[in-house]
Amino acid sequence: MKALFAILLGMSVVAAATLSCDPVHSDAVSDLGPEANGVRTGPTHRPGQPCLVCHGGSGPGSPQWAVAGTGYLDEVGDSPLVGGTVTITDSTGSERALGTNEAGNFYISTDDWQPVYPLHVKLQSGDQTIQMTSRINGDGSCADCHLGHTGQATSNQVPAVYLNSVDGGAPP
Repeated sequence: MKALFAILLGMSVVAAATLSCDPVHSDAVSDLGPEANGVRTGPTHRPGQPCLVCHGGSGPGSPQWAVAGTGYLDEVGDSPLVGGTVTITDSTGSERALGTNEAGNFYISTDDWQPVYPLHVKLQSGDQTIQMTSRINGDGSCADCHLGHTGQATSNQVPAVYLNSVDGGAPP
């Protein structure tokens, strides 16, 4: 009887795990592909990718980010914006200034901030500042809309988060 109970309990645990599995999320994580050669998991990995696929609460990344992305020098998206500042202001006026690291990545955890949407964003480096003209309405994963390279942009996605146009002018 104990053996049968153990088997049934094991089967119910497997069934519960299977039912709680989200194949759409699993596919999104798989679609990110492997880590880049020589880049360890951490603050500088996966620049330009949608951070909240893994750090959005469904895993596998930890901690959970409220807002995260990658800044670039220009819309080509090949040169990270190192030492820049991304200032995010939520609808209550609460503001956070996030620094960009050596990969251009910036992020803030849900433990440190629970922004109220919509959000407004400003990107700065030195004496250059650019304000994002649209607002973020509900997803703090910047690469869900902004792609790392101009050639990847579609009608639903815009170029990378960038400070300068390749011709030297400010982004539109």
